[in-house]
This record gives sequence, C-alpha cells and structure tokens, in this order.
Amino acid sequence: MAKVRVMRPVFRPEAEEGFVLYPYHIFHLRLFYKRLGMNDRVMDYYAYVDLYRLGAERGDDFIALEEWEVENRMIMEPLVDYDEAEKKAFESAITWGNSRVVSWWLPRIEVVRHERAYKVFWLYERDGEKLIMDSLDGKEYSLDAMAGKDGRRCKGSWCR
Repeated sequence: MAKVRVMRPVFRPEAEEGFVLYPYHIFHLRLFYKRLGMNDRVMDYYAYVDLYRLGAERGDDFIALEEWEVENRMIMEPLVDYDEAEKKAFESAITWGNSRVVSWWLPRIEVVRHERAYKVFWLYERDGEKLIMDSLDGKEYSLDAMAGKDGRRCKGSWCR
C-alpha cells in the first residue's frame, strides 16, 4: 500500500470496478518580466505536466488534491523525472507568457509550489463493454479500442 496525492475527482461512474492512477506533476510558477519604458509585469502560471507522455497543460489554479491509500499495482509509474517535468513547465510558461507580454528578455521564473499528483481513471463495464472514464472531464473511452483489440486500422509502410 502506498499513500499518494490524487487530483480530486469531479466525475465518477455509477458502478466503478476499479481505477488507475496516472502520474502528473503540478507547478505553480510566477513569471517576472522586465520591460523597457513600462512597468515590470508579474504573472502566475499553473502547469500540469503529464509524466508519462511529457505534455503540459495550463490550468486556472492549483487543483484540489486528496490523499489516498492505494495498492501499488493501481499506480502507473512515471517515465519522466522531476527535472524534465520542470523544464517542460518552464517552456510552457514562457510560451504562454511571451504571447501576453512584450519584453526584450525572458522572464525570471520562480517555483511557488509543486506537487506530484495522480489523475484518476475509473474502470467499469456497461452493457458488456469495458470502459475507462477520465475523472476530471467525464469523458468515456472504450478500453478495447484503446488497447487495439479491434484489429489494426492502419495498413502500410507508414504504420507502426
């Protein structure tokens, strides 16, 4: 058993059979911009870095977290370490900030808060079909389609 921080689920299926915890690193960053002939600018940025695919999403705030005690087999292991996640969060913040602020220099970035947390994906069955639900947006996906059990759709030399 392990004690982990989980992003508070918003959606939950009527009858869940289990769940998988998907790894993220959440950052609250503060960007400090110096500007010529104008007031300096300070902005807050919230980055949600996917520790499996190394993607970053911008958030409106630091998401509410809960502490769960779960079996280790329910936790996906991250493929990205903290340093790579921080670089991705900085890159995402700079891209976002530079589209809003005119400055000759890149911003100075301060990490205000950071947490490793997991997004919950619910596993359940409905009408004989195995489904997976994203706990934050409520979208459902067929587990068989995601695992490629319908057969190979792409044919030819460009497919992997």
